[in-house]
Formats: sequence, structure tokens, C-alpha cells
Amino acid sequence: MTAQLLAFLLTSLLIIVVPGPDLVLLLRNAARGGQPVAAATAAGIMVGNAVLAGAAVAGLTALLTGSELLYTAVRLVGALYLAYLGIRSLIDFARQGRRATDSADDSAAAAPGSHGRGSSTAAVMDSGTSFRQGLMSNLLNPKVAAFYLSLFPQFQLPGMSELSQHLLLAGLFWLLALVWYIVVVTVLGAIQRILLRRSVQRGLSGVAGVALVGLGATLAARQ
Repeated sequence: MTAQLLAFLLTSLLIIVVPGPDLVLLLRNAARGGQPVAAATAAGIMVGNAVLAGAAVAGLTALLTGSELLYTAVRLVGALYLAYLGIRSLIDFARQGRRATDSADDSAAAAPGSHGRGSSTAAVMDSGTSFRQGLMSNLLNPKVAAFYLSLFPQFQLPGMSELSQHLLLAGLFWLLALVWYIVVVTVLGAIQRILLRRSVQRGLSGVAGVALVGLGATLAARQ
């Protein structure tokens, strides 16, 4: 049992730390609102993980993966949602560029020797919006649901029923993901002053926008 658990933990850790839509969204929101918004986004992601893990344990995920029509519908909705978030990020990127140009023009007209710190120009997010975005990006990704369904049966724990095994594995995976996001949010809090700089915000908006649109297109194209 120890070897199986260790193999599961290592597999789960690799899956969790590989960048995906959730992490891209988390970084994007951190640049727009700092650590509180990043924490709210991570909380939404974790609630989504808990819901999908519970659905997998209860066998509900099998209904999703067993119905081609339902799976395709969820996949396309999820792809459109990621693309929507990406387009909004690209719009922010363009707006911040125009504002930076306007600020540069204002600075050129100002008296010599006057120095001011560039304030953030990105729209500040609230925690409720970032929580919902984290939740929806996770729930609307059918690949996450299919992952739970395909991962658990690969590990057999002697002396435990199938339901008990799945409950234990789902709980361990969720706890690992929770620790990972706590670490990420803590690091983002430590560099919050850097993230909230105008140039960094604009750069992350552009990168996140392209990444989210690309991830949405990839999800839509997958079968």
C-alpha cells in the first residue's frame, strides 16, 4: 500500500504543478488585484476541484465522459469561457498601452524634475468575481473530470473497498493541490509590489490573454 500511495502522490504532484488554465488565470488575477484576489481565485479553483473529486467518487463523472453529447457541450462551453477571459485580458492589455501613452504625453508636458510613480491602470478586481472565475474555469474543463475518473482506478490499495480508496485518493489529491496553491499565493503576496507595477500588469495581461485564448482553442479542438 505504501508504494501505491507514494506513486499516487508523485503522479498527483506532477499533474498539479504543470501549468494549465487555472494557474494562468491565477497569475492574471494576481496582477489585477494582488494577493487577496489571487487567494480568492485559488479558493474558487479548490472548490471546483472538491466538486469534481466528489463527483468522481460518486460515479457522476462517468455520466459526463460516457455521454459524447454532454461531454462535447461542456468542453465547448469551457473553451468559450477561457477564450472570453483571454479576450478580456487582451482588451486590458490594449487599454493599458493607450493609458501608458497618455501618461507619457502628460509627463512630457510636466515641469522638469517632477517625478511620480506610475499607478496601476488595470481594472481592480473584487474577490467575488475572481472566486467565480476560478470556480468556473475549473468546473467547465471536462478534462479535469475525466482526469479524476482515469487516475483513481490506476492505484489499488489492498484491504480497502473501491469507494474507500477513491475517497482517500481524492482527499490526498485535493490536499496536495491546496498546499500547492497556498505556496503559489504566498509567493505572489511576497512579490505583490512587483505584480502591481503598470508594466508588469500590462505584460501579464498580454501573456495571459494569448495563453487563455490558446488554451480555449486547444480545448475546443480536442475530441
